[in-house]
Parts: sequence; structure tokens; C-alpha cells
Amino acid sequence: MSTAVATPEIIRGASRARDWLRGQDLPYSDEIELHPSGLEFEGGGHYGVEVPVVNNFKVLELTLAGLQEQGVPVTRFNETLGAFLLSDSEIRDMLDLCHENGVGMVFALGPRPEYDRKAAFYRGGFGASQGRRVNNNDALAVSAEEAIRLTEMGCRGLISYDLGVIRMLSDMRAAGVLPDDLVIKSSSHCIVSNPFTAKVYAENGANSVTTTHDLGLTVLQEIRKAAPDLLIDVPIDVYGTKGGFLRFYEVPELVQICAPMMLKMGASAQSHPHDPVGPETVRARVQRIALGLAALAKSGFDAQYINEKSPHRCLPVAV
Repeated sequence: MSTAVATPEIIRGASRARDWLRGQDLPYSDEIELHPSGLEFEGGGHYGVEVPVVNNFKVLELTLAGLQEQGVPVTRFNETLGAFLLSDSEIRDMLDLCHENGVGMVFALGPRPEYDRKAAFYRGGFGASQGRRVNNNDALAVSAEEAIRLTEMGCRGLISYDLGVIRMLSDMRAAGVLPDDLVIKSSSHCIVSNPFTAKVYAENGANSVTTTHDLGLTVLQEIRKAAPDLLIDVPIDVYGTKGGFLRFYEVPELVQICAPMMLKMGASAQSHPHDPVGPETVRARVQRIALGLAALAKSGFDAQYINEKSPHRCLPVAV
């Protein structure tokens, strides 16, 4: 058997496309070398901590107390079922508690298709292909009204599940109907899974995107490069029904390549995002957040926490 002459590198498939993409400084491979982003929040800081599924005042109160007791920092909480399921008084209580403690609160808009009479297709066998996109003008109007209601009560962070709604909120903000310091955030259900999609969301008014849960480091690095002004929210531990993985060991790399970013942590304390949250779940949530932050502290990278004045904290304002 003859011995082949060694070539300097493997010849890859899709070589013409890879060459063109590389020439345009666009993502061309999953083996791109990693580099620090060199970016920070305006005013300083590489990362913040975001805690999801804080869907009512009781859960907020329990989670905040648990984090404070253990000395674990939190930047902002997410309500994820839809704020239209909460009364004005409960929303005000949640915003007041966050305001008093210097913590942000981001509310999700409704109606989502699972609640909407006019979204029958979504609830059918093929509905997953629709995602949570709004499919009627009345739902758009209700989403706009919910945004007005929440911001009038002092909320400065909104989550949407639909690119069109995000564009509508951005137009409302530009027109002065919504406050100019409002942070508009896309949910992971928007499926921001590659750099080009992230750029589209940024161009349509999103300030913050939660990426899909299982993206690799090189893809996240290219998202940062494609949309340098976009805050990237990366799930670090995941509900069992969404894969159940933990990536604490990658937190140091994530903070370096994605900065400025939010470490989205605590979800793995639940199997499903609709599971009830009691004291035991809160204890597990706090413990998971502490583990992720410990991995960052042990890495040797001098990671700086988000500064107190960044609008991405989504601090409620007094009204």
C-alpha cells in the first residue's frame, strides 16, 4: 500500500461558499478561533444575571429573598406567561419590590396564540411551525395596549414572542408612545439561532435577544460580531423538557466572547417552565445560579458585573 502525501489541512465540503463567506468576514465554519468581544455595557461591565419564570409576586418575593440570603447577584427577572394574566395591583407590587431592591423586571406581552381564540392552527398538529407568532390584527392591538399599560406602571423591559410585534413596539417607542428608555427583548421562542437572524432582530428594534438554548461558542461569537449593539441573553442551564443541559463550565468563555451579555440561569430547577414554583424550587434555582457564577469566579478571567446605570438592567421607574 502506497503512503499518501500529507496535505496541510483537510479539504472541506462547500469550499466555494466557505471561501466567499470567509472573504466577507462572515461565519463559515464551526471551528472558527475564539476571541474576546472587547465590548462592555455602556458605563462598564461584561455580564449580568437574568432569572426566568418569575411569574407572580409570591415567586418574585421568594426568589429575591433566596438570592439575597445567599449573596447571589441578580440583574433582572423575567415574567414569562404574559402580564395580561396579572392584575394591575400585582404588577405594581412586583415593580415596587424590584424598584426598592434595585433589580430589573421584564414582563412578557400577551396574547400569545395558546390563549387566542383566533389561533386555532397553533393548537393543531402542525402548530409548532407557527411558533408563538401573532396571526390577527386584534392581537396586535392588544399587544400594543399591554405595552402601554405596563410602561405606564413603570415597567422598562418587555418580552415579545413575535418579530412583527417587536417591530411594532420599536415604532411605538420611536413615536413617543412608549418610553425611549424601554428595553425590548425577544424570547427564546423567536428562535434566534444564527448571526443573520440576530441581525434582523436588531435591525427591527430588539435591544436584547434570548438565543436558542443549544448554540455553540462559535455561533454565539458570530452573533456578537453581527450585531455589536445587541445584548445577548444565553441560557446556561435548561428545563428538563428543553434538553436539561448545564453549561456552567463554559461560562468563562461565554462571558468573554459574548460580552455584553446576560447569563440566563436557574431554569434547570424545573422540569417544565409551567411547573409550580415553591420554596424547594427556589432553593434549587439559587443553588444553580451560584454554581454558574462560581465557575466564572474560578476561571481567572476578571469579569466585571454590569454597572448600576445601564438601561439593560430594566429597573422599574417610580410613577
